[in-house]
Amino acid sequence: MRNQPRTCKVLDAHTPGGPADRRLTVGEAYFAVVGRNRSALYAARCLRQFGATLVGAASVDAASAMEAQPLAIIVAGDAPGPDSAISQTFAGPTVIRLWDYEVGRPGVGAFACAVSGVSTVIGAADGPPGTLPSHIPEKWTGMYGASLALSVKFAAAASANPRPRTIDVSAGDVLRAFAEQNSGNHAGVPYGWRRNGRTAVEHGGVFPQGFFACKDGYMAVQARSRQDWQGILAALGEPEWSKTKEFQNPFKLSEDDSKVLPLLHAELMRHDRRQLLEKALASGAPMAPVLTLAEAKDLNVFRAGFVNESGTLNAPFKIRRGKIPGDTL
Repeated sequence: MRNQPRTCKVLDAHTPGGPADRRLTVGEAYFAVVGRNRSALYAARCLRQFGATLVGAASVDAASAMEAQPLAIIVAGDAPGPDSAISQTFAGPTVIRLWDYEVGRPGVGAFACAVSGVSTVIGAADGPPGTLPSHIPEKWTGMYGASLALSVKFAAAASANPRPRTIDVSAGDVLRAFAEQNSGNHAGVPYGWRRNGRTAVEHGGVFPQGFFACKDGYMAVQARSRQDWQGILAALGEPEWSKTKEFQNPFKLSEDDSKVLPLLHAELMRHDRRQLLEKALASGAPMAPVLTLAEAKDLNVFRAGFVNESGTLNAPFKIRRGKIPGDTL
């Protein structure tokens, strides 16, 4: 599992070929990978995208004993152990242990969805809990692991201070932090998380937030302020009902949408997704069509090269490999 060390330039996706907005220099850094759970493999994939050199190892002990010591060791949480190299000392490479479920507990991301509370709000309002699709919990954990591994390089270059000896990242903790961040409501208390159909729980304190039906599908409408609500109304042609005081305050409307929701639905059903997108772009309304992958391709939503030859999506940024003038790492 090797590739040649490279320096990578990350370009802003909206300025193809333009000057770099962000730069990440990987240089000669390389990392060891122990084990093969999903999170560790996703971390390895991310690191390879940035030009990092990866080498497989049978154990943390074996990786630590390599003649050319890796900057960090990515370890699958279910890899055989224990490893004597994992200790409380600060010598040797940083060990980043990634768990598909919870720290110390083998499992998969679907379990993490359950214990974190995320499953509570996935699925129909009157149906069973659901799970995030496409191994998203493990992918998210892998991205955290890759970010931590890359941060070790910059920490080493910036300071001689001791680095953390071990870091544990689990899908359960990642999703739990996400759930806790999003479980509040307009009253500032976390009692509102529940399956709520296509409407965001408690509307985030501002109306509207969710997926709403239109003539040919659904629109994502995500207001976060009075200005957003006014932009939505402008995109809908400022219907007569919206001019009354009762429907002016999106914060109040979020507390009880029983009157405004049918009116909003009626306005959206007068237009298709393309029409609503054009109106939203003109007024600045925070609305966007909900598209399938095939529809997004047909409408040229993605930049050139974002979809690869197999039909799957590439990273949402471009990587140019080669030495960047002025880089010293």
